[in-house]
Amino acid sequence: MKKLSNVKGFTLIELVVVIVILGILAATAAPKFIDLTGDAKASVMQGVQGSVNSAADLVHAKALVEGAISTGDSITVAGSSVDLEYGWPETAEIIKLVDVDDSISFSGGAFFHLESNDQVNCRVTYTQPSNATTRPSITAVDLDKC
Repeated sequence: MKKLSNVKGFTLIELVVVIVILGILAATAAPKFIDLTGDAKASVMQGVQGSVNSAADLVHAKALVEGAISTGDSITVAGSSVDLEYGWPETAEIIKLVDVDDSISFSGGAFFHLESNDQVNCRVTYTQPSNATTRPSITAVDLDKC
């Protein structure tokens, strides 16, 4: 019988060791990948913040062109009347200007992500300006809690 002296390949023990090492690496990397949903929700809310900011800026530009920069003025945007405060959209009016997905709700000047565990967290707030020299406050709040 011939002796096989040049056999190449892995032994069963080497294979088991490699599988164990891969398992340990996967266990340490898994927590980063588990929270991808929260990161995605936070990204959606950052997109909402950008949309609200752009909508407010465009309405303000149109208000300046039309000379509607006083309290109580209004302009027409896409066939809908928008009430203004110092040339910026009032808090209750901003929802008319932003087209958001059904997973986002609007209440009391804030946009909430409906699929979040706690809707009070993970929100974008819009507050109309309090005088003619300031712009509205548009902030993303607690996005790390999405």
